[in-house]
Amino acid sequence: MSTSPALKAVFRIVFILLNNLFSIPTYLLWMVILRPLLINHPDLYNRIEGIGYSWLLHLVAAWTWTGGYALAESGDDVSDLVGSRCLVISNHQSTADVPMLMYLLTHESKPSLARNVYWIMDVMFKYTNFGWVSSVHGDFYVRQGRDTRESQMNELRAHLQRVYIPRGRTWILLFPEGGFFHKRKESSQAYAKKHGYPALEHVTLPRVGAFQTILKTLLPASSPTPVKNCVPEEANHCGDVEFSDSVRLKKEQHLEWIIDITIAYPDGKPLDLVNIVFGNREPCQTVLHLRRYRAEDVSLGEDGLLEWIYTRWAEKDQLLAHYYRTGQFPDSPATEGIDDQRRNGKPRMLPLKARWYLLINALFMLSTCLHLYVLYSVVSAIYGLFSLL
Repeated sequence: MSTSPALKAVFRIVFILLNNLFSIPTYLLWMVILRPLLINHPDLYNRIEGIGYSWLLHLVAAWTWTGGYALAESGDDVSDLVGSRCLVISNHQSTADVPMLMYLLTHESKPSLARNVYWIMDVMFKYTNFGWVSSVHGDFYVRQGRDTRESQMNELRAHLQRVYIPRGRTWILLFPEGGFFHKRKESSQAYAKKHGYPALEHVTLPRVGAFQTILKTLLPASSPTPVKNCVPEEANHCGDVEFSDSVRLKKEQHLEWIIDITIAYPDGKPLDLVNIVFGNREPCQTVLHLRRYRAEDVSLGEDGLLEWIYTRWAEKDQLLAHYYRTGQFPDSPATEGIDDQRRNGKPRMLPLKARWYLLINALFMLSTCLHLYVLYSVVSAIYGLFSLL
């Protein structure tokens, strides 16, 4: 006998609320307790923090999977890039995009990756339940707007040097579009028409400010070049961000790869966070199409950088049009240095292992019980001392 949709929704919301109540507070408390390690053993602290952070991402992935929303990947295999410094860029359609990427990052084909990722996200995320976790982990929040653009890019550059590099992060995750597709489509197409760019139907023209800042900071030092920060919004088009000094990095700290992900939902109808939490949409499969490019091949000059990322987004538009028409992505074109057998249009399923998620839940619950017991013991001891007075 099938479970009624209402009962299923109630069960899932209770399950997810409990997940949040016993996982996020205990993670934060452990980070406070272990904070002194940062003084003499920062690498150990960052390693422990990264493990706890990755467990939380596993729980989010489990919410998606248990709702019946499967994930598959096609295109280039990037499992050998887990330990490499990569910039991951993706189209942005809905609130389900982040859980889907968390699902990808925590899959067993990419071991230990989730503990070393670095997110660049809108500042509004800071005020969610997961915002405190991201702050402790060292993710970066972008405050959008023409008035703060230059200062935000300078802050991002400093944050990369202060957090991303010292903490040994590997993959940087960025949504260059800077907003959801349905909210930005009209203004993006108007901007494209005005400036002679293709009118995209399934994605919006990307903003290049953060993309440029990351490349200029993490690629081998080159001559400073101002790059136009083109933003397809009515009151926020282009501005120049200057980099007056080049950052000298060790070779192993340089950005090595750019991974371009195209998120495709069935029939072009994106899932959202409400669907994932309540499970109120029919089970379906989302496909992530991956392409990999050597970061050093991207020109840092104004015209070359814009051409490169706008070309990628025009390709995304064509890929999504093909996917919505046929139900799968086309074969990836040849990429230098990539084995031919890694490129195919057939998606590879990414199943999750239930026992691992049950173990993570059990560890978080035991940790919560331990913290509550210690708190109870301390309060009882204090109460006992006062009662003797």
